[in-house]
Amino acid sequence: MSDSQPQIPTRRKILYALILVCVALLLGEGLLRLRAWIKYGDAATGFRDPMVVYDPASDLTVPRPNYEVRGKDIHIKINSLGFRGPEITREKPPHTVRVACLGASTTFSAEASSNDEVWTKLLQDELQAAHPEVHFEVINAGVPGYTSAENLKYLRSHVLELDPDVVLYYEANNEIVKDTRALAIAKGLIRPDSGRRSPVVRTLSRVSFAFDLIYKNLAILLRSHNKPRATLDEVPPQLPAHFLSTLDQMKQDCDRRDIQFVLSTFIVKYRRGQDRATQIENADVAFYYMPWMSIDGMLNAIDTYNQAIVDYGKSQGLLVVDDRDAIPADDEDFADCMHLADKGNEAMAKRFFRAFQAAGLDDRLAAAAR
Repeated sequence: MSDSQPQIPTRRKILYALILVCVALLLGEGLLRLRAWIKYGDAATGFRDPMVVYDPASDLTVPRPNYEVRGKDIHIKINSLGFRGPEITREKPPHTVRVACLGASTTFSAEASSNDEVWTKLLQDELQAAHPEVHFEVINAGVPGYTSAENLKYLRSHVLELDPDVVLYYEANNEIVKDTRALAIAKGLIRPDSGRRSPVVRTLSRVSFAFDLIYKNLAILLRSHNKPRATLDEVPPQLPAHFLSTLDQMKQDCDRRDIQFVLSTFIVKYRRGQDRATQIENADVAFYYMPWMSIDGMLNAIDTYNQAIVDYGKSQGLLVVDDRDAIPADDEDFADCMHLADKGNEAMAKRFFRAFQAAGLDDRLAAAAR
């Protein structure tokens, strides 16, 4: 009688190994989704898909009215008019000052822990405390992903009807991504389809939280440390021309309704004066969205667009908020290279409040609303 153990066929070993791998992947996926549900109130691979809806009247993707997501670390509530924040009436009440803040994800501020910690709400609190004799409403009209073109359409289709007294525009990063991508294609640095996920990757990212998370983090790591053979190290000074043209259309729309148009430079975590390793680390997701850019190119681009905003604003006699060091470049204030944590939102609100006060804008608005 033989003492030898029966041999397991190689095919069965492979099958067992595949089963174990699948179980491990499913367990990891489940744990990640459970963690996301506990922290953010949603186990989807991103907030944006369930939070937005296509609006055929404006041909825009807009926040879904009455949408709400609540988790341990975040609470987002969209009001019935489609803006992140408390309920407001479509018609402006008497003795009310309305400030509409146009922008993209850095205005919407999904990284803030709640609606009360978003810089638009904190700015409202500052203005209200300074002028208790009138009512202030600061409307968060930011929509993730918007460039100036979408913001112009949104201004005309959703914001002007609210009769704002001020329209404040805060956005530049999405414009830089769009314009530098076109420049990189024109220079032959990337293909027209470069940077876009393949159908397979898009599908896997939709169905798997783990895959989406791993893919994004690997892309950031590889793009920040493995410099391609050719990148954009600077941008021409005329690159923001279309951006400025769109801002001018916003200004004209506001002028026709006697609305104060206010501009702001854009603040990022990566800055000149930091050592190179810190600049690269602080740029994080910028490398994911702009793999055709070097860190020098990113620094040059943000300087070019901010200077264009300042020059245009001065030429038009506009209030331009230009305190670019108002928010410390640290992990307490920034959730990533441009999106703000709660502390950064507080600093941003104070930044705009100081600018309003220095220009006497809040006093003039309050006096007109009495």
